[in-house]
Amino acid sequence: MRHLLALMLAVMALLLVFGCDQAPPTKTDSGPTVDHSIQLVERPQFIETRPPDVVAAYTLSLPNTGVAYKKPPPPPPDPGGDPNPNPANKYAYVVGISNYEGTANDLQFCDDDARAMKAWLQAEGFTVQMDLDLQATANNIMDGVDWLIAQAEPGDEVAFCYSGHGMKSSDGSALISADLYYIPHGYFMSSFNQVDCTKKLVTIDACVIGGFHSDVESGTFMATASNRKNSYDAPDLQQGAWTYYWLNGVEDQDLIYAEDAAPYAEDGMKDWAAQYRLRVDPKHTDSYSGDMDM
Repeated sequence: MRHLLALMLAVMALLLVFGCDQAPPTKTDSGPTVDHSIQLVERPQFIETRPPDVVAAYTLSLPNTGVAYKKPPPPPPDPGGDPNPNPANKYAYVVGISNYEGTANDLQFCDDDARAMKAWLQAEGFTVQMDLDLQATANNIMDGVDWLIAQAEPGDEVAFCYSGHGMKSSDGSALISADLYYIPHGYFMSSFNQVDCTKKLVTIDACVIGGFHSDVESGTFMATASNRKNSYDAPDLQQGAWTYYWLNGVEDQDLIYAEDAAPYAEDGMKDWAAQYRLRVDPKHTDSYSGDMDM
């Protein structure tokens, strides 16, 4: 009886220990430790409470000239290598918006994304201008593009990097400025395409932003965190998920070509999302002639 009582007490002790113990976070070979108690936030949850006429007034649009839109021509044949590996000058404009007007549309890590992208670009020799949070008004964003236009000359290299809300506007995919203006892809890219050089990098960590790819012209490499689906803030990575893997590729894995960095970021984001049973669709468009050494 004494031995049976001791055995029963031992079993009860084991049940108490393991019955109260929560399963540890899982870890896969392709990603970081996953804490499934983290609530992930989709970036497209922009809350629009304004009436349609006000939204229309806050949507930047090109004047109607009656000229039908024409898809940009395909890039020239890829000669291999980078035809301009050492640009005379390199300029970048970076935008990160976590703090929007009001509080309903604030995000977590977009300003952190922008600071990290700025540090990487500066290490690559870029002269960088940056607008964060409430500084990133529609006027300031378009002024930043105008600065690129004013600075760049043939043979130079430019970059535009954005992290924040993306939204489907009446004119297609749009960036959303801190003062709640919609900047549709056609409006934005009509200005960006005026930059007078043939080596241009665009990265956008935002949701439903695929419309921007339709406006890519020769000389531009565009990489985005989404096409028709969502991008995500990643609390476990302390950055936007796509931006984290882009920077991991170019900084930690020493990927020097955009043609390598974009697929690496896409695979990393997909592996990360799969651990949370999320579906993402990052995308890139390569209209640069050769391999873009950033």
